[in-house]
Formats: sequence, structure tokens, C-alpha cells
Amino acid sequence: MAYGEMVRRHNQRMFRVARSVIKDHAIAMDIVQESHIKAFKKLDSYQGPGVFAAWIASITRNEALMYLRKHAREQTMGEDEQIMMDNHQLGQSHLTRNKQPDDILQGLHMQTLLSQQLDHLSEKFRSVFVLRAIEQMSTKETAEILNLNEITVKTRYFRAKVTLRNQIKNQLASSDLSAYEFGNQHCDLVLFNVLTSLSKLSR
Repeated sequence: MAYGEMVRRHNQRMFRVARSVIKDHAIAMDIVQESHIKAFKKLDSYQGPGVFAAWIASITRNEALMYLRKHAREQTMGEDEQIMMDNHQLGQSHLTRNKQPDDILQGLHMQTLLSQQLDHLSEKFRSVFVLRAIEQMSTKETAEILNLNEITVKTRYFRAKVTLRNQIKNQLASSDLSAYEFGNQHCDLVLFNVLTSLSKLSR
């Protein structure tokens, strides 16, 4: 089915749009599903010539805002589960087969940190940042989706970047970080090689 391909193509962006409004992974997924259904029903009304991705993202955002209006009490989920899910959705595209395990772990750490700090932003800044920085949408497209003027988008995007940069810098400064750790598999491998070499010398 052609619409099935469309669903797969836009799922990631729609989830990020919903998640930038709703701080709950499961609910954001439900909103994506409802938005797909609504978009399918409205296909005949899509006039263009705007980008279809922006049109369906607007539907998703409206669905998320409608949910907030109906549920004034903010829904939350367990922190560990939220971090795990956000890591998969927010950063999956950055993981490639040729990366080493240490590179992947470092990337996951930064994705976790970004996910955590994003939720500390107010929705108006979080939504702009997700669309501009993560989804790489233009200022014009972002303005259309959020129903803002382009100057406001640029201002909020700048403020979001500055705030996130400071938050992450403070978080890193207060964490017990280590680098170039030598243990586990690295240590075992060196030990094996050393013992192998020594056994040859003793023959």
C-alpha cells in the first residue's frame, strides 16, 4: 500500500514533533498513529504547493496540543524507560556500522544528555529546536508548522541553543567523567597478547 510507505517515511519526524510537545514516549506514539489516520482522511484536502512533510507535521503538532488541552495534568513515564526510548528515537540515525563500541557508547551518552536537557526547555523553545536542529527543517517550514513568524523562529532557536549549550556544559562539569579507560575487553586482549608472546619466548 502506497500510504504504508508514506507512514514509514514520516514516522520519525512525526514522533519528534509529538515528543517535543508531550513528555511521554507512549502517548507521543499514540499521537503519531492518530495523526497518520487523520492525515489519510484529509489527503483530498491537501492543496500544496507546500511541502507534504510540513503539512503532516502540522497535523501531528495540532493533535499533540489537543491532547494537552484535554489532559491538563502532564503525563510522565519512568525516567529509565524514557531515556532508553529517547536514545533510540532521537539518535538512531547517527549510529553506523563502522563505529567502534566506544564511539557508540559516547554517542549514546550525549544523546541521553541531550534528551534529558531538551525536556527542561519550555515547549515553545523545545519545538523549535527539534524541528530546526534535529529534523533540519528550514526556518520557513518551522514557522509554518508552529504558526509563527520567521523572526520568532530564529529568536527561539538561538535562545534554545544557548540554553542547551549552558545546561549540557554545567551537566558535564558536575559529572564524574573519565576518558581512555583501560579495562574489560581491552585489558583482556592485551593480557592475552602478552601471555602469548611470553610463552613463545620461554620455548
